[in-house]
Formats: sequence, C-alpha cells, structure tokens
Amino acid sequence: MARILYPDDFAKQVVLFEKLKEQYDGLPPGGNPLTVFLNTQSIDLNADSAAMALATAHHNVQQEKGRMAENCTQKRDLQFGPVMKDMRAYYQFLKRLYSPNFMAIGEWGAPVTIGGRIAYPYAFGKRLTIFRRLEAKYATYVPVGSSPLDAYLTLHGQSMAAHTAAADQAEVLNNTAKQFAAQAEHATAQRNNASGPVMAHLRAIGGFLMSLYTTNPKEVGLWGFTVDDSPRAPKQVTSTVKLGQQRTVRVIVGGTLTNTGPVALAIHRGKTTTGTAIVIEPGEVWDIAKGHSIITVRNPSGTTTGRFSALRVT
Repeated sequence: MARILYPDDFAKQVVLFEKLKEQYDGLPPGGNPLTVFLNTQSIDLNADSAAMALATAHHNVQQEKGRMAENCTQKRDLQFGPVMKDMRAYYQFLKRLYSPNFMAIGEWGAPVTIGGRIAYPYAFGKRLTIFRRLEAKYATYVPVGSSPLDAYLTLHGQSMAAHTAAADQAEVLNNTAKQFAAQAEHATAQRNNASGPVMAHLRAIGGFLMSLYTTNPKEVGLWGFTVDDSPRAPKQVTSTVKLGQQRTVRVIVGGTLTNTGPVALAIHRGKTTTGTAIVIEPGEVWDIAKGHSIITVRNPSGTTTGRFSALRVT
C-alpha cells in the first residue's frame, strides 16, 4: 500500500512546504484540487509560509548555539584530557603503593569496585568530581611534599596545581557549553512550536491528496511529497537523540541496538521513561529482548547529541 514518507529533518520539512506552495501557487484557483480543501480546513498557506520563516530563524539559532556548545565541549575535553590521563596513572601508582589494601585508594576519590577495578564514569561532571576528591585528599598532607603522590609528581615533572588550573578551566568551559546547549534547546522548542502546526497541515494535505489520487498515488509526488509503495522490510536505521531529549521507536526483537554516539543512552521499555533504564555506553551493543519491541531512548547529556543504530521497520 502506498504511503507518504514525511521528513523528520527540519530542512527537508522546509523543502517539502516550499514545493507544495510552489505547486499550489502555480495553479489557477478554479482548477486547483486543494482550493476547497484548504478553505474547508481553514488552512492559509501564506500564514504557514510566515510560520516556516520564523521556524527557520529559530532553527538557525539552534544550529549556531549547538555548534558553540560543541566547540566548548571539545575545548573542555582538550583541557581535562591530560588531567584525566595523569589521574588514572596516579590511581595505579597508589593502588600498588597500598597493595594489598587497594580499597584504600577510595579515600583518594577513586571509584574502586570490590574486585579492585577502577570504574571510571563517562560523564565529564562525574570525572571532575573524582578529580576534586583526589585534589582535596592531596591537600590534606601538610607540610607540602609529604603526600604519597609527591614522589611520582616530582619524577614526572607534574604538579597538582597545574592540574587544578586545567580542571578549573575545563569546568568553566563545561558550564558555558551547558548554557549554549540550553539556548539551543530553547531555540529548538521555539522552532518546533512554529513549524508544528505547518507540519500538521502538510500531513492533512498529504492525506487528502492520497485519497484524491487513489488510482495514481505517484501524482502526489508533484506536490513535493515522497510516496513509497514498496513493502516495508526491517532495516538498520541510525537515529539521533538531541541533548536532554528522548525518542520512542519500534525495533525488531532479536536484533541489536548499537550506541554509535559519544554519550551513554538510557533505554526504557515502552513509550515512557518510567521504570529502571538499561544504560548503553558508547560503542556498546545491546541485544533487543522479548518485550522490548517498543522502546524509548533517552539522552541524559545536557551538552552532546546521542546516536544509535537499530533494526527497525520504518
């Protein structure tokens, strides 16, 4: 059965609207199949055109603020990366120092498990918290030079003060990234508020045209719509989840879902985010089990867009 494939991407939504309006404007009112329908449904394409222009302005702000957030995030990681690398080395050094009582490194903020493994979190905020604990523990040793870490720091030409300065700068960049991300999210909401009614009109128009051209649905394509009459087979689909948002999808039980993005994703069963989530780390593959044909994928990150790939019927 033929169906219209409506675009999720905003830029493609703009293209669809512009093609439809161009087709509408190019036909005389008397011979225009949409004239009566638009009047009946109180749809004003000129008003919709103004709404899409406003939505485009908000979209441009969202894109700009998103780029600024990503830029700050990258600078943050460049600042904090060396700190994180050295912090890992410090914990390994302390682990050997305190052996066999490796749990003692927990007093230095190390997220050590009962089995002795150090489980570093992915999120920057949690990593910064660990460093702050290490920093605070180091500061308790008086006089200066009496810390168990001093021998290692001296040998490798490092200082806790330098790491503190880098961590402070990384924290500033992280907070700035969050501000830009919040502005981008606000612009996205404004864009969607402006374009949402227009998309509802496009869906109504598409449905009307499909009922009009029942014997030749491809005619609907002249109005900018993409008409697909091929059987829908499962395929691997890559989807994005904007920062702090969620997406509900229908997936194939027995298939897999792969976190292809840079941030951890939370998987909830069904169409809501209630209940215990399954956390999928970047690069991790999750086997879609029975009872999870419909899932809601949530991106808890406030600064970075998530991405996943799953076997789906689109």
